[in-house]
Amino acid sequence: MMRNLPLALLAAAEGGGHGEETLAGVMMHHITNSELNHPVLDAWGISKAVLMMMIASGFLIVLLGWSLRKSRISRGAPSGVTNAIESLAVFVRDEIAIPNMGSRYGLLFTPFLLTLFFFILTCNLLGLVPGAYTATSNLNVTAALALLTLGMIIVSGMVVQGPVGYLKHMVPPGTPLLVAPMVFVIELLGLFVKPIALTIRLGANMTAGHIVIFVMIGFIFIFESFLVVPLAVPLAVAMNLLELIVAFIQAYVFTLLTGIFIGMVTHSSH
Repeated sequence: MMRNLPLALLAAAEGGGHGEETLAGVMMHHITNSELNHPVLDAWGISKAVLMMMIASGFLIVLLGWSLRKSRISRGAPSGVTNAIESLAVFVRDEIAIPNMGSRYGLLFTPFLLTLFFFILTCNLLGLVPGAYTATSNLNVTAALALLTLGMIIVSGMVVQGPVGYLKHMVPPGTPLLVAPMVFVIELLGLFVKPIALTIRLGANMTAGHIVIFVMIGFIFIFESFLVVPLAVPLAVAMNLLELIVAFIQAYVFTLLTGIFIGMVTHSSH
């Protein structure tokens, strides 16, 4: 992403860009989910976000398959990448799944939570690669992930509590009959607000950092002076390092909230 930025911004600053005459135009070109201008990819409807998700999925299949095979043939404790992956898996199981769902359902839903965590994390990190695109900055992608969570909430709630019991749990015991319909409607709306919050939170956080980086580098070409470089470049590098931390945090937050939401309909203590 950053690799082609200086030339594009320079052209924009001089007014000589083709369709990218402003910094905003250049920025939107690099952060929006545009087509790839390839006849085969366009025919299959593969945009930048779809391509990055395919790369993330393929990478995870190869990496996790290799780690699983290595752990099976290894006689000692895991090391290196295998150890890091196992540590993350144990963290998701012990710090997210089990505390929010209990041992029984926590272990049952750990594979789902791990799938979400590793996929979102990989997409987030791929967005930091020069020339790449952050799939999780696109609201279509985050909405699809949030709908998976919504579907899991509804299905697991109905399986655990039964269809009638799941609907009854939306109205707390002891609620006056007169206000029960209103409470039910509010709870039903709250159910659909959850995926909306997940969608916007992940998409907005993964977009904001990239915009800030573009703006910082763009200052060099806006002011047309290399005197800005000693300030703009270190700030952009620092922001890039912060984005690395944000990539992990946002994957964790999305997975944590998913675990909490599912636990609210499966764990008997809620």
